Amino acid sequence: MFPLALGAYVNLVNVIVKFMGIPRQRTGIGRAEFSSSGSKLKNVLEELAQSYKVADIILTEKGEVKPYARVLVNGRSFQFIGGMEAQLHEGDTIALIYPWIGHEDF
Repeated sequence: MFPLALGAYVNLVNVIVKFMGIPRQRTGIGRAEFSSSGSKLKNVLEELAQSYKVADIILTEKGEVKPYARVLVNGRSFQFIGGMEAQLHEGDTIALIYPWIGHEDF
């Protein structure tokens, strides 16, 4: 828990993030640890994508995962573990993948 204000605390979820394909090229790293104030995938993904400047290649303007982007949680596609509403837990691994198929340099 992290102190937010007088008597208020927020639980941080610490996850491991793997960047593959274009996200790796954009960030210049393959792996990072990330702390989020949200525990649902949609909240963590929004914070993560903004922090690492990959929102435009991973998420639509509505906050949905783009058609060619892949988001895995602990090696499983997010669609099979509850979608964007999936609860994340301490130490989970999120992989952000966007293949190189027919795209200009990002």
